[in-house]
Amino acid sequence: MKTVNILIASVGGQGGLTLSRILAGAAVKTGLSVRTGETLGMAQRYGSVVSYVRIGVSVHSPVFSRGEADALVGLELVEAVRNTAYLKPRGVLLVADEYKPPSLASITRRTQDRSIYMEQVVKAGGVIVPARRIASEAGNPRAANIVMLGALNASLKLLPHSTVEEAILEAIPGEAGSTSITAYHAGFNWLNKTLTSSPP
Repeated sequence: MKTVNILIASVGGQGGLTLSRILAGAAVKTGLSVRTGETLGMAQRYGSVVSYVRIGVSVHSPVFSRGEADALVGLELVEAVRNTAYLKPRGVLLVADEYKPPSLASITRRTQDRSIYMEQVVKAGGVIVPARRIASEAGNPRAANIVMLGALNASLKLLPHSTVEEAILEAIPGEAGSTSITAYHAGFNWLNKTLTSSPP
């Protein structure tokens, strides 16, 4: 298989790093080579967090350049739009409908309406996922990032469910892990249903 480049854009506290580690762990369990890298902007204080995940038969570098991402997973609208330049033409763009504008923008009153960012995602060919609602219905409101993992795997068909489930339980033990697995499948099924019902 060719190397698959995945960019995860989020803000601190949303679980972007957890998502990248689960994705990498599941790929390793499948027998694939994985390299990851992160760019952290005050991750514990709602700053920008960008994670690079590269999966393939033999991967050496942990990062990639703009225009090289096969998929971009956005856990927040502003960060997703900010990083769309990383996508390849016709790359996969999946974005949670979370809106957490930078605190400085709020102070200076330079925030834009949520709908502006949603329109930009759709214009770029992306799919907006109601990740928190899906996670809540699955029994774990904090598992929006895992919902997005399910949506990503539904789009790329990259990893078997069994290895993803194992990786989730290793990263998130106990009841939270079990409900996270439910959230993963809910995200997977939601995207499959959305793609099936979309006009060609």
